[in-house]
Amino acid sequence: MKLQLEHVFKRFDKKEVLQDINLAIDEGEFIALLGPSGCGKTTLLNALAGFLDIDGGQIAVGGEVWSSAQSTLAPERRNVGMVFQDFALWPHLTVFENVAFGLKVKRKGQDEIRRRVHEVLSIVQMTGYEKAFPHQLSGGQKQRIAIARALAPNPTVLLMDEPLSSLDAKLREQMRWDLLSIIRAARITTIYVTHDQVEALSMADRIVLLNSGRVEQVGTAQELYNAPKTEFAAYFMGASNLLQVNVESEDAKGTVVNWNGVKLYVRTTDSKLHRPVVLLRPSDIRLSKLEHAREHQNGTTASLVGNVVQRAYQGATWLYQVMPSQARGDSKLLEVWSQEEFDEGQVVSIDIPDNAGKLVEGGVTVQAVQDR
Repeated sequence: MKLQLEHVFKRFDKKEVLQDINLAIDEGEFIALLGPSGCGKTTLLNALAGFLDIDGGQIAVGGEVWSSAQSTLAPERRNVGMVFQDFALWPHLTVFENVAFGLKVKRKGQDEIRRRVHEVLSIVQMTGYEKAFPHQLSGGQKQRIAIARALAPNPTVLLMDEPLSSLDAKLREQMRWDLLSIIRAARITTIYVTHDQVEALSMADRIVLLNSGRVEQVGTAQELYNAPKTEFAAYFMGASNLLQVNVESEDAKGTVVNWNGVKLYVRTTDSKLHRPVVLLRPSDIRLSKLEHAREHQNGTTASLVGNVVQRAYQGATWLYQVMPSQARGDSKLLEVWSQEEFDEGQVVSIDIPDNAGKLVEGGVTVQAVQDR
């Protein structure tokens, strides 16, 4: 059944924390609600669960209205499964009893409860742990049991509130793969709240990027990473260099922009932006030793001279902060990834190929994103 949100609003103390949310989610789709703290993603999840009333618009599933400004369908009547950050398992109940809890609330028969509990424990690969108590399980095992409990009553929608955030980094990485396999096996519509870009990019069919209670952009992982529409989306979806530029012209090669006296060719796009900003990913910029290159500008590459200010080794690549000497006015450090090693303080050539950058709509500062 299709999940439809139309013009959803929610206010707390006259502050609008959800502002005109419109979203259509297909049956079986995995949606990630992504954004910084305070953007409204958990509020939206709680509204979907029925834990919060909404102040405007409506939420409907399969044509049935779950929430509107006039009424809110009780959580127990929505047939949703919920997985919380802290697992929320009953410590005095066994694994079997925890998973069976929702089925007992629905007054299912004993034979049906046993069958369904064994079925979902098999899905989450926890068969054989029926008699164990939560304190006897690892963090990853507890998370699997929490997922099994949510799946047991055959919910229409599975809601997950940062379910991997309490796990250590290595276990979290493994659980991403496991969780994705579990959800695909269950074939259930899933809405997953996270502030972790890697989780959203690697797991979701589509990502809903939220910013200050509004939908900033909706799309696949590739669409949001490779084609962000705004400065906020470009910054939040991964490491990026955002350059304030002036659009000069367009030709067959792309859009010509001026960055503090440096001319760059960027991918052709809508040049009628109110506040054009160029997005450059760190992997799109090349560093080389200055003796192998000189300051120049030709039809394929803008080559600048700069200094390596800081560096950090990240295993597969080096991460560099580089200051271009030609970038007059508001000098800006560029973040660059390179497999070649350079010393701090070393003078280097910074090569920016044509069409490496992309124009996006500006209007939000990096500091504003970090402060929310």
